[in-house]
Amino acid sequence: MNDLMTTMNLATVWATSLLIVLLHLLLLLSASSPPRGMFFEDKTRLGSTPPSCHNKCNECHPCMAVQVPSMPGRASRLDSPSALPMRFFDSSSQGNRYSFYKPLGWKCRCGNHFFNP
Repeated sequence: MNDLMTTMNLATVWATSLLIVLLHLLLLLSASSPPRGMFFEDKTRLGSTPPSCHNKCNECHPCMAVQVPSMPGRASRLDSPSALPMRFFDSSSQGNRYSFYKPLGWKCRCGNHFFNP
């Protein structure tokens, strides 16, 4: 009876060890290869295209599209069509739990002035 228990325990340990090794190999193989179908789809959705800044900088040249941090919770409008100096939003002073989230928006830039596209 004792030999039977030893044989069963040995078989259980061997089967468990084999199962663990196979699961590790399966996880290693699945983690090393990127998902083929989703990679292309995700890449096409990331980011946005820059706007056209043609005739947007009040005849200032060169007028180029740049990404700037937008101010969350405020309407993004200009009071006048003239250039406004860019002020950066400091979200850490508000104690916001999303303080690391800094959304970006597009502006047209010429020199030190920013314009709405």
